[in-house]
Amino acid sequence: MSSGSDPELLLKLQQFADSALPIGGASHSFGLEFLTDAQLLTADGLEAFLVDYLNEAGALEAAYCSASCALAKSVFDARALDQWLDWNTELGARKLARESRDASAAMGRRLLDLAARVSGIPLLLGARELPSSTGVELQLAPCFGLVAGAIGIDSDLAACAYLQQAVTALVSCCQRLLPLGQTGAQQILWNLKPAIVDAAKRGSSTALELAECFTPLLDVASARHATLHTRLFIS
Repeated sequence: MSSGSDPELLLKLQQFADSALPIGGASHSFGLEFLTDAQLLTADGLEAFLVDYLNEAGALEAAYCSASCALAKSVFDARALDQWLDWNTELGARKLARESRDASAAMGRRLLDLAARVSGIPLLLGARELPSSTGVELQLAPCFGLVAGAIGIDSDLAACAYLQQAVTALVSCCQRLLPLGQTGAQQILWNLKPAIVDAAKRGSSTALELAECFTPLLDVASARHATLHTRLFIS
């Protein structure tokens, strides 16, 4: 039985993919707060912005999420562990803005710790100790993929769930920054489903060394977030 037809596995995935999971997602805008303050992002343009976000950053993160999921479902030995740590380092290096990089690392650590505690899975219990034992900063997408793989989720589904969680958190953030109501927010999330699936598929089918991401506006906004006079979000 595949993970897509196993009700218990889907419930477990739904729990870890919930945007309300207490890992700090509500505290970060990943640069969107600066964009709205600079009037470069509006409620009317949010859906188009998120489609572009999914096409670039979403596909890149999906690649690392999917690869980590597949790795967790294979024989996870010392060599695989070193590979996974390298992927975390690579993805961190691709995040040019310190605030967004630190946000991803903090959320990744919290997700891994929470998943390890509630599931008791040995792979996750060991992985959560890696930041202190190796000094490597873990990132959210590889951590989500590792958790999904450890509970038996297929990599394509894991990537879709990860991106759904990511854009839901961003839309929720924009509800505090823009004149965007509940119905409008849900309409955007509904309309984004094809873009989420497409980004997840492209990420899952792309070798990590070939994965690309070009988001200069968002990178600059993330880097300048700390210069805002008042801030609602950490990043």
